[in-house]
Amino acid sequence: MKIPFEEGKTARFPPSDCQACPLKEQCTSSKRGRSVSIHPDESLLQELRQRQLTELGRSQLRERVTVEHSLAQISRWQGKQARYLGTRKNLFDLRRTAVVHNLHVIARMEVQFEQKTVQKTVTASQ
Repeated sequence: MKIPFEEGKTARFPPSDCQACPLKEQCTSSKRGRSVSIHPDESLLQELRQRQLTELGRSQLRERVTVEHSLAQISRWQGKQARYLGTRKNLFDLRRTAVVHNLHVIARMEVQFEQKTVQKTVTASQ
């Protein structure tokens, strides 16, 4: 069954179709039929979902996840509210937090490098 819809509006399924549907119990408890709110940018979201199915889309998604993880860590460290009054001081605080985050990343990379070096040394000596 296809129901026409407009982005940013609500699509409504006729009650008669819902009553006849064998999946009604799993779908809705409304006697007036099911209604679904459509996102204002639904066509863009569908296009982005299709892009994620391609090889290029998957690689871009992996890159985005890495960046968003870093931003989430910085946000966690900074908190939800600006620490200072004024843009200049808060920009400085953001940059300071980003530097600290980068130092953590470098330290983690060094530890991983050392572990790999030790593993190679142990393997080579056996």
